[in-house]
Amino acid sequence: MATPAENTGLTNLQFVTVETFVIQFIIILIVLWVLNKFVFRPYLAYLDEWEAKQKKVQEDYNNAESILEEKRKQGDELLEKARFKGNSVIEEAESLAKSKKDAILLEAQTQAQESITLAHSQIEKERQSMLSQIKKNVVDMTLRLNEKLFKDSKVSKDFIEKNIDSL
Repeated sequence: MATPAENTGLTNLQFVTVETFVIQFIIILIVLWVLNKFVFRPYLAYLDEWEAKQKKVQEDYNNAESILEEKRKQGDELLEKARFKGNSVIEEAESLAKSKKDAILLEAQTQAQESITLAHSQIEKERQSMLSQIKKNVVDMTLRLNEKLFKDSKVSKDFIEKNIDSL
């Protein structure tokens, strides 16, 4: 027959009874309830909270990304407007500079023309003055010469004054 060493182990079923089975079942239920109450539910709540935080972080990231893209577009638009405005300011400055240059050139030409006209009129006045002075000197000289030659300056003076204007 079997020795006591052989009766130990799994073949020894004398301790398996309905009462021990019920007690073990109750202990397993208590362990499962404790695990459910203190481990599984808090862990599931933590996982739900973590998942909600991750969703919020993802939403915040997406919002920040869309805001960044919008700001980038606004920056590009602002840069384009500034570039356009800068180009228009440059064109306006060039146009203004050209018009100022043209105005200054026109004014300089006008002043030069006025100076030339003034110089011509001055020269003409001096020429007329010199011509008048020469005529006067010629008349005086002719009258003196006539007076010395003919001893009558009155007749010669009328004749000379009439003919001197034709010179």
